Amino acid sequence: MIIQANQISSQALDNLISEYCLRDWGLNDIESPLETRIQQVKTALDQGTLVILFSEDEECAHITSATELKME
Repeated sequence: MIIQANQISSQALDNLISEYCLRDWGLNDIESPLETRIQQVKTALDQGTLVILFSEDEECAHITSATELKME
């Protein structure tokens, strides 16, 4: 199930974004400040190129590309 960023607490959203930036984004080889990555993810969530996917079975959420879900 896709949820909007405004449907979760700001702390939960910050944690999801940080996890995405540090683990899933794959920019470990690029020297880009974390704050820059965080802002880019927030912008992508606002634009809909990234979405928050909640798994009811696993009871967890993660950020993923809308193109992977064929939403664009």
